[in-house]
Amino acid sequence: MTLKITRNLSVGALDAETDSDLLDKCFYDKGYLNDLMDVASPSAIVLGRTGSGKSALLYKLEKSTEKSIRLDPNDISIRFLEHSDIIQFFDELGIKLDLFYRLLWRHLITVEFLKLRYDIKCEEDGKAFSTGVLSRFSRDKARKKSLEYFNEWGSRFWLDTDEQLREITSKLERDTKGVIGAKYFGVDLSVEGVKRLSDEQRTEITQRARQVVSGLQIRKLNEVLDLLSEYSFDDPQKKYYVLIDQLDEDWANTETRCRFIRALIEEIKTFRKLKTVKIIAALRKDLLDLVFDRTRDSGFQEEKYESYILDIRWSESELSDLVSLRVNEVFKSKYTNDRVSFDDVFPKPKKGGGQAAIDFILERTLRRPRDVLQFVNESLKIAEDRDRISWRALTAAEAQYSAKRLKSLKEEWSEFFPSFEDTVEILRGLTADFTRTSIKDGRLEDVMMILHDQSSSDPCVEVVQKFYGGKSVKESDVLSTFLICLYRVGAIGVKISSIDTFLWSFVDQSTISKGEVKRANKIKIHKMLYRALDVIVDVNDVFVR
Repeated sequence: MTLKITRNLSVGALDAETDSDLLDKCFYDKGYLNDLMDVASPSAIVLGRTGSGKSALLYKLEKSTEKSIRLDPNDISIRFLEHSDIIQFFDELGIKLDLFYRLLWRHLITVEFLKLRYDIKCEEDGKAFSTGVLSRFSRDKARKKSLEYFNEWGSRFWLDTDEQLREITSKLERDTKGVIGAKYFGVDLSVEGVKRLSDEQRTEITQRARQVVSGLQIRKLNEVLDLLSEYSFDDPQKKYYVLIDQLDEDWANTETRCRFIRALIEEIKTFRKLKTVKIIAALRKDLLDLVFDRTRDSGFQEEKYESYILDIRWSESELSDLVSLRVNEVFKSKYTNDRVSFDDVFPKPKKGGGQAAIDFILERTLRRPRDVLQFVNESLKIAEDRDRISWRALTAAEAQYSAKRLKSLKEEWSEFFPSFEDTVEILRGLTADFTRTSIKDGRLEDVMMILHDQSSSDPCVEVVQKFYGGKSVKESDVLSTFLICLYRVGAIGVKISSIDTFLWSFVDQSTISKGEVKRANKIKIHKMLYRALDVIVDVNDVFVR
């Protein structure tokens, strides 16, 4: 069997949207797909780091179901809300709109499920559905609020999500004007309007505006869901799915995104009362942590959400199998009908019991499919026109891969640690294993001086500014904050005591405390960054877990 590595040969694109061909042929099912398709299973929030396969899973789910629809938050004009006078009016009055955000999601998702169930594509379709509901339940007094909802919105069910959002926001404005009443008829419902109010007027209008929020249609929609459970979604053989991806993207400012995502999570729980439907959302682990931190209220218990979370994790053997599937498919489709293994393309262990190529690759990843595919693609690029990849080509590919991993970490964590690109420089030129005392004053001070002039909510920047601002912060506190952030992104692992193994954020606990990082008797730089950060390594260095 003769193989040849041709130009632009790859084992797949690094995002699900452009990797559909190989995803269809080489999807590696860890059992997650069936769990998500099972409407009786509470698993609905697909959680994982960037590149862990969340979007691929939703792509395959969409392909595997007859009745599913995808909602993209970029298509819902959330920024329209942010710039809406009425929303800014409520914000200026200090009134939380969490209930309004839940109402938005509940309405939008209800409409999407109805579109799926009744194939609603135009105004006439919406009216026909509403007429059917109204005629069947018109004498049922217990359904009064539900029927009011269908009577009000039925003809508009066919509208796009963007138009639905604008309709509901307009209703919020009309209701607010109605509650404020004739006494404040001329008040401008905007930020500027609030600023022109006297203290007495502001107090009274705030009380009235709160009545609008507390009187929202959320209860009416509770009854709507009960009716739909009985009338529309009662056949266990017919299942319907709403899939929501791209929540990690920049579709709204951070505060609004957090509020909207928390509202979505609450509605995922609410829609459980419809036994044949399921909402499935993909979300980064760090973003979920931020959402809970920003929206935490009294009595909040994070463990109540655990049953809804499907945490995407990969073992080394699973990643090895995934790569083998793709290598076989790519080479078999081009050159031969015979099975092509990973070892047919990559170098064999060096004589004397050297390391296997797959292990060399895997220990330079954060155990995510995207990392592995990126390294393999770089190796194929280096070995163009050859019949297999040599160890020389593999180590040359490592340099390219390492630089890209550093850049990717910066992009992945830019919202939470904007200073990462500068902070990570405290590791440059260190030995692979080091201690806190290895970070000499000059090295630490150089980074601190760069961060001091930055403007962001980055914890590394904040601690530096407190240090130079004369607050009770020591250099050891600054170093601890730096190391905690570097641990969280996966750049370093820590060994808390001599009898413990190294902890890594992508394998063990996602964060470490100040106490733990201060007790760390050894710190290790992740191998993916060795080449990018000029790390000094021992030739016998191994990746310790």
